[in-house]
Amino acid sequence: MLQIHPNARTTPAVRAEIARSSEPSGVLTRRFGVSSETIRKWRKRGPEDCLDHSARPHKLPWKATDEERAAVCALRRSTNFALDDLTLVVTPFLPHLNRDSVWRILKAEGLNRRRPPVSDRPVRGKGTFRDYDLGFIHIDMEHLPKLQTANGERRKRYLYVAIDRRSRSVHLAVKDDETERSAIAFLREAAKAFPSASPTC
Repeated sequence: MLQIHPNARTTPAVRAEIARSSEPSGVLTRRFGVSSETIRKWRKRGPEDCLDHSARPHKLPWKATDEERAAVCALRRSTNFALDDLTLVVTPFLPHLNRDSVWRILKAEGLNRRRPPVSDRPVRGKGTFRDYDLGFIHIDMEHLPKLQTANGERRKRYLYVAIDRRSRSVHLAVKDDETERSAIAFLREAAKAFPSASPTC
């Protein structure tokens, strides 16, 4: 199928004729009703390259660093949030990422499809439905892959996540280790972020 821009004023046959012609540019502009810039363009390309090129960039630029992409993916695995919910959680921490950016990150890592959510409802006739109160916090920690730091060193880091199960508010922190000291520091941060917190693991 020929690749021709819908607003093009020349056909591939006309372009090839322009490319092969030795007539002055002024003569060709009057004959074909195009600008001298168009004449120069098709002469430069030659008769073998007379189709429109795609305007789409060969490589879409990422707005996120490797560490930010890893954090988005770790958060998806940890929470299994839908795209809109995940974007809502991510943007306060990474405001330069929009919904499309988050989706591209998930798509690149094969995480664009959510795993089937686990229902909180018990099997019929067994137990009761559990309704969490505001401030009931789930805390988790995800291992991030080895990433390059600002000084060029590659090391593993850890994403700490605190989620209010009722409001779905999230507090995040990336730390250099998974020691007791870092865990306690994150608990204190989460306590400030969720004043009425009742943490669980």
